[in-house]
Amino acid sequence: MSQVARRYYDRGLTALTSGDVQVAVEQLQAAVDLAPAFGNARVAFAVALARFGDCPRAASVLRAGLGRASSPVSAAAMQATLGDVLTLGGDFFGAEEAFRQAGAQPGFEARAASGLARVYARLGRHADAVASLRRAASLARA
Repeated sequence: MSQVARRYYDRGLTALTSGDVQVAVEQLQAAVDLAPAFGNARVAFAVALARFGDCPRAASVLRAGLGRASSPVSAAAMQATLGDVLTLGGDFFGAEEAFRQAGAQPGFEARAASGLARVYARLGRHADAVASLRRAASLARA
C-alpha cells in the first residue's frame, strides 16, 4: 500500500471522527482508488457513505472489496460492515446473509450475532433476536 493512500485514509478517519462526512467520503474514496485492496480504507469509506445516507453505494463498495480482500479477516470485516449497511438500508435478508458470512470467521462471531439480533428484531423475529443477543453476550464474555 502506498504512503499516499495511507495519508488519505488517515485524513478520512479524522474527518469521519469529527463529523465532517463529506470530507471523509472524499478522502477515503481517494485512499480506496489508490489502494483497492486496502480493507480498512474500504470499510471506513463504506461507513462514511452510509453516514452520508448512501447505503446502496456503501454496499457496492464493500461487495467490490470482497474479491480484493487481503485476508479472511479483512473479508469478514467487510461482510460484517456490509451487514450493518444493509440493515441500515432496510435489506434485512441481505444483512442476515452478510452477518452469517462474517460469523464464519473466528473472531467475528460476537459481532455477527449482535448484528443478526438487530436484523431479527427488525423482522419481528423476537425469539431469534433474543437468542442472538444471548449468544453475542456469551461470546463477548469468553
